[in-house]
Amino acid sequence: MPTVKDIISTKNRNLITVNNTTPVIDALKIMAAANIGCLVVLKNDQYVGIFTERDYARKIVLEGRASNTTSVDEVMATDLPHLKTTDAIEHCSLLMSEKGLRYLPIFENHVLYNIISQSDIIKHTIESQKKLIEHLQDYMSLK
Repeated sequence: MPTVKDIISTKNRNLITVNNTTPVIDALKIMAAANIGCLVVLKNDQYVGIFTERDYARKIVLEGRASNTTSVDEVMATDLPHLKTTDAIEHCSLLMSEKGLRYLPIFENHVLYNIISQSDIIKHTIESQKKLIEHLQDYMSLK
């Protein structure tokens, strides 16, 4: 059964992090420069949450807050499930669907290892399906 580690092994991005006191505007600039939709938030080099574009839209824009005076720790998601690298991709996909999440933190030995996104799961699923189709086509051509 495919696991989260299978997805992470194919990712070509490292974690991009910010300090919990980083102003939202600075976090957005980092996200835009890296063309990503979320940042891992650290406090004293320890994982404390994830800041996403959705957090910005819902907790800054819609609430009329200022992105230059609000820090990411005021609006970040902190109650995300902590998954392990050995968890099944299917389990992650179900969690994301049930809880309306786009990103999940992944831990190994209780230390943040990486994050996965819905997009990562979709890409992995498509690639797996392509390989299965190729395998079936090869099998059928032998008959």
